[in-house]
Parts: sequence; structure tokens; C-alpha cells
Amino acid sequence: MRASSPTEQALSAEQTAAFGDYRARWRAIWRSTAPADRDTAEQGVRLAYQAAGLEPPARIVWCDSPLALAGLAVRMSRDDGRNVRFRLVDRLRRRIASLVEARVHRKVLAAVDSAVNPADLLVAAAAEAVIRNVPEQNLSMLGQLRRTGLSLPGVQQALTAPRGFSNCAAGPHDLSWLGAYDYLREVLGLRAETEPLRGLMRLATSVGWLLPHERTCRLADRPNLMCGDARDRLHHAGGPALRYPDGWSIWAWRGVEVPRWIIEHRDRITLAAIDEQVDVQVRRCMIEIMTPERYVAFGGATRVAEDETGILWRRNWLAADAWAAVEVINATPEPDGTRRHFFLQVPANLRTAREAVAWTYGMRAEAYAHLVLRT
Repeated sequence: MRASSPTEQALSAEQTAAFGDYRARWRAIWRSTAPADRDTAEQGVRLAYQAAGLEPPARIVWCDSPLALAGLAVRMSRDDGRNVRFRLVDRLRRRIASLVEARVHRKVLAAVDSAVNPADLLVAAAAEAVIRNVPEQNLSMLGQLRRTGLSLPGVQQALTAPRGFSNCAAGPHDLSWLGAYDYLREVLGLRAETEPLRGLMRLATSVGWLLPHERTCRLADRPNLMCGDARDRLHHAGGPALRYPDGWSIWAWRGVEVPRWIIEHRDRITLAAIDEQVDVQVRRCMIEIMTPERYVAFGGATRVAEDETGILWRRNWLAADAWAAVEVINATPEPDGTRRHFFLQVPANLRTAREAVAWTYGMRAEAYAHLVLRT
């Protein structure tokens, strides 16, 4: 297809129809839990280095998880050379963007980016969890000098070298922009402008994380398990939400990282264990896993208010640390004539059951009361 010129501000119907295919293709790539295609990834490394004006690395080393990759980062030596993540990813992206912007109107580019590369919350959550859990391994200036030497170039390199895993390595979230360029290349015909991205595209489709240095490029495999809830938060009710081939895992409940035992040994969640948990978010997860019904039945919360809409329960730990739920009765009876009780978690600062029930509908208590009266 013919590429749009800077004066064209709209895509054809055929070009627009291709959005869905490319969005689905790259969503599948970012969420893939298949083993890395190592041959394709290594070809991608060599092409990406060349596109960035670098000699291909003498060594390509594989790891089974980002944790293993971060462990190797602190052992990098002078023989590995400088970290080149900026040149390989960020600078190359800017150069290609400049070439593409000279050919395609900015409104078209914005439309392509939003349609092909919508934010993938699950992939972003997995990347954030990885970065939080790997040791940053920040090198001191002395450590950098030991690697680079005491020469003037070595001192300059030590002053400017990136520090920390998140700055030295690149994960799926750092390459998420490639989907739009794949579309521009294949649908709008911008092959010459996007040719330098072929290496990064091969890498993106074949690997998890990369830690690139001048003479050594280290690669980490993709996760073999990545689970989320309906809102694309990291979540798994019976095991790890994120797991890598070497067994490194992260457990999460509705987007909150929790200790392994809370997910896999629910019987250990007791009132005492909940009270001993200092992390407010983890404590709330423990109550959800136990279920608010059982938490209230075991005496974990106190009845603070009751009216025709339900019962408000609350548990206070500190002045700004509390949990609350409103107990309501289903208006529709069960086949045996009984009515089910539901517990809805609500903000702890609500004072009445009516106010709590109204909050679950996004309403103020007065408006909810008038609605109930009318119906």
C-alpha cells in the first residue's frame, strides 16, 4: 500500500481495517508464555546492534529469568564493555520516529499508535513486578571505576554509565512501541524508514528481557506463566501469577503482591495472622481470601450501624487504618425460601449502612434514599 504523505490526515478504510490484526498480533507477542526462539532472538541481537552502529556482541548469554539476568548484571566486567541499552533502544527509536514523521502526518501516526499499541495493563503490571523484585544492584562510582579503569575515558564512562536494572535492561514494556512501526512498515509501506528496526522486532517476538553491553548481550527467557483478572491485574487464586522457567515466581491477588503462603495455604489465614500483617493492602487481600463473611463470623469486625438497607461492619487497627463492609440481604429469595447475605467492602469512613450501600451504587445516601422510596 502507498504510504500516506504529510498532507494526508486520514487512512483508507482498508488501512483502518488492518488495525485489529496488528493489535491482536502484538498483544499475543507481549503476552506469550512460549519458550523463547533463541535462534531468532540471537539474529535479532546482531541486526539490532548493527542498526545502532555497534559491532555485534562477541557473546550472547541466556538466562531463565530476569532475576538471573539481574544477578549477572553485578558481575559484568570490563571485558563486557559499556551498557548500550540507550543506543540500542531509545536512540534508535528517536531516529526512526524522525524518518517516519517526515513521511506520515502526525494525526495518522497518533491514530496508528492508539489503535495498534493500546496500553496493556497486564504486561505493564508484570514488568513493574519484575523491576520491584529484582535486586537493583546499583554500582557505586568506585565499582564503575574498577570496571572501566582510572583513565580519563574510564572516569567519563563511570560518570555517565546507567545504574540499576531498570535503566540497563529492557523488557516488553520498553519495546511496546514496535507494534505501530510494524503496521507502518507492512500496511503503509514504510520499509526503508523502518528497516533498522528489524532486529528489535525479531528480539521482541522471541525473548523476554535483554541486558545489552558492547561485547556481551545477555537475554532472559519469557515467563512460562502470566495470569491476570478481568481488569488485567496480576492475579492467580491458586498459585503464582507470574513464573519463569527457572522457577522464579511472583504471587499476586488482584494486583497486590502477596507472600506465597497466603495463596497456597489459605488455612493459615487467621484473625491473628491478619492482625499481625503490617502491609495494609496485603491485609485486605487476606480478608478477601478468607471472605468477609467468615471474617465477620469469626469476630474480626464490629457491628457499627444497622438500618433497613443492611448492617455496617468495621475493624479498626489505627486511626487511618481500618476495614469495613456492609452486609446486605438479597431481595430475591432462593428456591428454598431463604435469602442470601452479601458482604460488600466499602470505605471505612462511612458512618451508616445506608451511606455504605449508596456508595456501592456511586450515589450519596440522600439520593439513594429517595430512589428507594420511589421504587
